[in-house]
Amino acid sequence: MRWFRRPWSTRPHRRRIAVVAGATVVAGAALSGPLMSSSQAGGHVDAPSSLADPAADITDVYAFTSPDDHDMVTLIANVRPFQLPGNATGSVADYPFATGARYEINTDADGDGTPDTTYRWTFANDDRRPFKAGPKVGPGQVTSLDDPSLRVRQTYKLERVRKGAAPETLVGDGVATPTHAGRALMPDYGGLRREAVRRLPGGGRALAGQSAEAFKADTEVFGLYTVGTAGPVRGWLPDAQPLSALNVNSLILQVPKKSVALRNDPRRNPVVGVWASVSRPGADLSRSLSGENEEFRQVSRHGNPHLAFGVFGSTVGLARPGGPEDRFQQRGPQDDHLERDFLAAVNDPVPPHRIERAHGVKAPATPRKDIEALFLRGIGKDNGAEFGYDLNTPAMNADADRARIVPAEEMRLNLTTPVAKEPKPGGVLDGDRQGFPNGRRPNDTIDGPLIRMLMGEPAGPSAQHLLPTPDFKLQPADARDTFPYLNPPHAAL
Repeated sequence: MRWFRRPWSTRPHRRRIAVVAGATVVAGAALSGPLMSSSQAGGHVDAPSSLADPAADITDVYAFTSPDDHDMVTLIANVRPFQLPGNATGSVADYPFATGARYEINTDADGDGTPDTTYRWTFANDDRRPFKAGPKVGPGQVTSLDDPSLRVRQTYKLERVRKGAAPETLVGDGVATPTHAGRALMPDYGGLRREAVRRLPGGGRALAGQSAEAFKADTEVFGLYTVGTAGPVRGWLPDAQPLSALNVNSLILQVPKKSVALRNDPRRNPVVGVWASVSRPGADLSRSLSGENEEFRQVSRHGNPHLAFGVFGSTVGLARPGGPEDRFQQRGPQDDHLERDFLAAVNDPVPPHRIERAHGVKAPATPRKDIEALFLRGIGKDNGAEFGYDLNTPAMNADADRARIVPAEEMRLNLTTPVAKEPKPGGVLDGDRQGFPNGRRPNDTIDGPLIRMLMGEPAGPSAQHLLPTPDFKLQPADARDTFPYLNPPHAAL
């Protein structure tokens, strides 16, 4: 991939030095965050509670019709952000999934805010080292997931949990692709990935493991959310870094559309809500532990991208522990409409007021029923959304009980929207109805469209002029059109 646009190299030497220096400073600051447990980069830490539990930090959720099989839907949850590229000297360290936790991708087909079908991963460590100590990879090259040089690997069980039914095991002996330990130790990581893909009963595929960060962020736009103006040096910084060189852990699932649609009928019931969650074992310390059954408590949740930025105008440094961001992480979608403070914030989001003060651009009038539709109801003709057509509201499902539909923060996807022949990164706002906020594809951009919608588009005048033009682009490579879509992780020698 060509990371830099060629005209950049023709600019005056002094300006190139300034740009590179600025990029280096910001990259260093963002990288120092995860290493020092104080990251504020990229909205990838949406609440203070996420800092204490990086393995449970959900960074992004994607939901889209599979471009390589239009009868399938792909669901992806990325967790554990800011992973540095691997190398042989770092073979003692890795970025595992949490053992004992439940990683879940949930789908809501009837609009009541509760999961109708949940896909649940649980991980365990297979530690084959003598005395359980020493390097986790080596000394020889790892050429398969069974290679003795892969001395510690993670196995998983994948279950499907349907409402009112016992869990079904889809994969009982899966092996996750390991943290990339560098090309010297793992010369064919793509081969390890192909080996790790599991076929599912009834159709579909699953993969768990490390991937390259896919999120196409805009570092300058972050200021519009948090202080109302782009910066710190308008036009002189790249529009994404250092995410373009970092890795995440990914849960990638492709399943038949009928398996998540209401009554298994995606034509009659095309809309499904999607979100991811992580739960850890917990206990009620007010009672005797001897009489308690195992209980899991939700510690992380993610549906639509940038909820904390878009509604509260916050990131970790601006949020207080135990505040609305933390409460959201621990709450189920079915209870969103019961929290008045949350509904009030959605109907009067913070960033437009900051932008008004900084730029003199009038914030749209409240209550913002268009933003409530964006996050809590889906895009509909008569529910406050301003697009003028029905796209992905639960009421579009013919068999849904409308009396049970509640406002709930979920990423909503219309399973029947045709796959775009020429996808537009700006998604629905730019005329591509298959993109965000009709689900989300890995190559969709979020920051620009979200700022524009917060400032009143499509009903109001365009807010495109508020978005900075970066000096050069440094974005993650585009995701692929075939499973597993996300690119393999970055690695050094």
